[in-house]
Amino acid sequence: MTKQLVSGKGLKKWMKSIAALTCVIAVTVAATGCSAKSGEATKTDAPAAPAATSSDQLAKIKEKGKIVLGTSADYPPYEFHKTIEGQDTIVGFDIEIAKEVAAGLGVELEIVDMKFEGLLPALVGGKIDFIVAGMNPTEDRKKSVDFSIVYYDAHQTVLVAADQKDALGTLEAFKGKIVGVQKGTLQEQIATEQFTGSEVKAIGKIPDLIMELKTGKIDGILMADTVAKSYAKNNPDLVLNGMDLGSEGGVAIAMPKDNPEFVEAVNKTLQDLMDGGKVDQLITEANLLVENE
Repeated sequence: MTKQLVSGKGLKKWMKSIAALTCVIAVTVAATGCSAKSGEATKTDAPAAPAATSSDQLAKIKEKGKIVLGTSADYPPYEFHKTIEGQDTIVGFDIEIAKEVAAGLGVELEIVDMKFEGLLPALVGGKIDFIVAGMNPTEDRKKSVDFSIVYYDAHQTVLVAADQKDALGTLEAFKGKIVGVQKGTLQEQIATEQFTGSEVKAIGKIPDLIMELKTGKIDGILMADTVAKSYAKNNPDLVLNGMDLGSEGGVAIAMPKDNPEFVEAVNKTLQDLMDGGKVDQLITEANLLVENE
């Protein structure tokens, strides 16, 4: 996992101890008559863990002056590593969108890069504040997190070796073949459902899938066409096979569950970006970065 940051003794002492103890007793006695401050838990006789209020996450982010982004930076042009002025930097249009979200909240952005399948557990576990990683808002994921509005949609295709483009252009052609997918993604589900006569091989990082394809260990990689085009540009021996397996259902920002004010703030930023044509601009700029790798 990597991180990147954007933007008085004696009697006197005894008296203090007594005073502190008195304060604790007073607070305990008065607990039922006072409401807790936002973000603080109150004790009850109920065995259930204290639930966060709807404004906790947003208030917490603003209080610390920083929002922690979880992403998987191996998915150009969404998010990827690039050397800029001698420094390894995480870039991509998802990253720029995350920066806009941070700016809208008036806080700094910290980026945590990890494997895709680790993102949701990290968000649920409170290790990150939100996910911007080309993530599809599936019904299964919605059971554990909330999502923003969809800000971009792409279609699914297959990346193959250039000399296999004509031979591997249909689902039928992939029978008995091995299809690679990034572990924990929608593509893994699509491959299992549609490539019924193929072996599906799930790997955590896309660069590892690319290597598997180049060395003939797999026959194709199922991925979003935008991402496939990015890898094909930097690997002349790889091409899109021309298959269109339909829309991926769009991508959205994932946030901790039951924080409507946080979701509303993020949605406002996204809607402003889309209404102003900024998302398309960011995608174009990210693709230029890919081309100049």
